[in-house]
Amino acid sequence: MNVEKTGYKDWQEAYTLTINDMQMVVVTEVGPRVMSLSVGGGENILFNDDALEIQAGDWRIYGGHRFWISPETVVSYAPDNSACVVKQQDGVFSAMAPVAPDTLLQKRFEILEQDGKFLLRHVVRNTGTMLYQGGLWGLTCVNPTGKVFFPWGRPGNVWETKSIQYWPKWGGTHTSDVASSQWKQTSDLFVIEPTGEEGKVGTAGYEGFIGLSRPDCTFFKCFTHLEGANYPDNGCSVEAYTCSAFIELETLSPSYILYPEEEFSHAEHWFITSRTVDPYDGVAVRALCKK
Repeated sequence: MNVEKTGYKDWQEAYTLTINDMQMVVVTEVGPRVMSLSVGGGENILFNDDALEIQAGDWRIYGGHRFWISPETVVSYAPDNSACVVKQQDGVFSAMAPVAPDTLLQKRFEILEQDGKFLLRHVVRNTGTMLYQGGLWGLTCVNPTGKVFFPWGRPGNVWETKSIQYWPKWGGTHTSDVASSQWKQTSDLFVIEPTGEEGKVGTAGYEGFIGLSRPDCTFFKCFTHLEGANYPDNGCSVEAYTCSAFIELETLSPSYILYPEEEFSHAEHWFITSRTVDPYDGVAVRALCKK
C-alpha cells in the first residue's frame, strides 16, 4: 500500500492510500474520515457534505466513512472536529482522534493492505477509570447511485431462515415506510433500489458482507459475523440507511464491556472493482466478493 500526503479539497491534512488501481483518501484534520474511494481513476463513490449542511449541534457528518459507538445515542453524535495524530509503521497507516471528553473513549483508524484489499480496523480504547458498554460501528456514506445488496438470512442446505428489521420511527423525527418500493426482498439477497426516501433496515449479517452495485463499479465491505454474540438493534450486524442525499452502508461489532485501558477493534475489508455485477445474481455477487 502506497501512502502519500496530498490534501483533499479544502483539507490540508489528508492522505491518499493506493493499492493497485484502488485509491482511498483519509482526511485527518477532523474525524478521522475516509472521504474518497475510487477505482481505475474513476469518480469518488463516497458522499461528501462539502457545504457542511448536515449537522446535529457541533457534530457534522462531513460525509465519507466514519466511526461511531453503538447503539445510536447522544454519545454517537459527540463532535469529532479536532485534528488526529497520524502514524505510519510496519505498513500500517494510523489516524487517532483525541480522547472524547464526555466518555473518555479514544477512537482510531488503522488501515493496511491485506490480500490486495484495504483492511480498515476501527479501534476504541477506554482511557477512563470506569466501565463503558457499547459496540463499534462503521458507517460508509455513498452517493445514491446504484443498488445496495446484502444477505438477509441464515444460510443452510436444509434449514434456512430470513429476517429483516425495519425502523418505522426513530430519533424523534425519522421514519421508514416498510412498504416502500425501494426494499426488494428476493429469495437470496436483500436489494435496495434507492428512491430518495428516508428509511433504515438491518439484519444479522451471517455471511459478513454488504455491497454497492453501480453502473461503473462494485464496492464490497466484508467483516466477520460472530455467531451467538450480542449485537445491537435486535441482533443486527449489517444496516443500511437511505435518504435523498446519500446511502449508508453500515457494519457493527457486538456490544462489549470496555474495562479501563482496554481496547477492542472491528475490522472491515474494502474492495472496489471496475467489474460490475447484477445485485440480483447471488452466485455472481459471492464469486466477485471472494476475488
